[in-house]
Amino acid sequence: MKHLVNIYIIKIKENIMKRIALTLVSVLLCLSSFAQNRADSTVALFDDLSIPLVEKKYVANTNFQDNWYLSLYGGVTSNFGSDCSHSGFFRLMGPAAMLAVGKEITPISGVRFQINYNRNTGVTDNQFGQSLDDLGNVQDFSDLNHNRFKWNSYGLSIDYLLNFTNLICGFRENRKFHLQGIVGIGGSVSRNYTTGKFAEAQKIDNSHEKQLTNEDKYDNRQHSLICLRAGVAGTFMIARNWNLHLEAVGNILDNSYDSNPTTSNTWDGHVDYLVGISYRFNNKGGQAPGFYYPRHDLTEYRKRMTSIENIREQTRRRRAELEEMTDTIDVDAQVMYTLIAFDENDTAIDRLQQTNIYTTAYAWAKNQRCIIYITNSTAVDDKLFRKRAEAIRNILLERYEIPASKIWIMANEKDIKPIGDYIELIVND
Repeated sequence: MKHLVNIYIIKIKENIMKRIALTLVSVLLCLSSFAQNRADSTVALFDDLSIPLVEKKYVANTNFQDNWYLSLYGGVTSNFGSDCSHSGFFRLMGPAAMLAVGKEITPISGVRFQINYNRNTGVTDNQFGQSLDDLGNVQDFSDLNHNRFKWNSYGLSIDYLLNFTNLICGFRENRKFHLQGIVGIGGSVSRNYTTGKFAEAQKIDNSHEKQLTNEDKYDNRQHSLICLRAGVAGTFMIARNWNLHLEAVGNILDNSYDSNPTTSNTWDGHVDYLVGISYRFNNKGGQAPGFYYPRHDLTEYRKRMTSIENIREQTRRRRAELEEMTDTIDVDAQVMYTLIAFDENDTAIDRLQQTNIYTTAYAWAKNQRCIIYITNSTAVDDKLFRKRAEAIRNILLERYEIPASKIWIMANEKDIKPIGDYIELIVND
């Protein structure tokens, strides 16, 4: 009994492990489907011709030059860092601008490169007090404590954009709104620490020796720092090639960004609030930007299959009519009928009709005494019929090397007076 119980427990564990494994495989397949930019398609075989059956959620493959865009942003930046709590939020703001070029890689991911400019605002700390000049006069700089000062920064960075809308709601072409997450890294150069009362502090000795003794903590020279970026963006589609963007992105830098590297805070930085507009360049071949469904979807496939079935029915009816017209057959002959269909006012032969021509050539190869008649059941002898007939004749001559004497073009099949076996290629509108 104990042995049976152990076996039962083992089976339960195996079932649990199988379910866990299936769950993990399902999750991985879902993630891989988002990662690829071309979905799988099933294939149906008809007369040895492969026809793709495309699902509605199929995302067409794109080229490297597809889905690029150019963006221009403007807005404000708000700084955080040393002693910024002593100033109001809006008093820490300054103008900001950004120019970006990017590419949508898949419906859920993209990348962009940008350069930006920020006019930053910092706050001085409590280091300023009274001091004596060379003549022994008292100089009072206490009014510089917790005063704002300005400087410029210039950045170059790269961002990765994750489209939450397509990730959660599924891909849909020409969606009017997208919510995106932003993460990035770059470099920032800060300089020109001037303006306001803080300019007076430039008179204080800023030598390396004074900085070591902490008598003047402000290092007003140019700083080159690494910048980490993260934020969110909302994108509104306003026209075929134009998008409107609203975004807020935080930038984190070393605490020397505001020229005061000796304060207790670890990081300085700024949050950019930007409004931008972007122009999306057309894809290869002049198509509108985006991820397209292929040209032949299930609707086109059903239409083609309906057309094929109609041709088959016309062929069956025509064979029945010819079987009743016994007086037009001079001798006991075997006859093969093939219908070739063309698009309206077109002379191009598609792959399906080429299969029918191959069938004719194959039948002739088995009985090379046959004459192949390219004819028209409607008895219309015009330029369009002649061009279509000559297109069929050229394939038989060049590809299948059937002698020209074995291929006749007859505008009216009723004029055919064959002797022996023959093949009819009926050109149908």
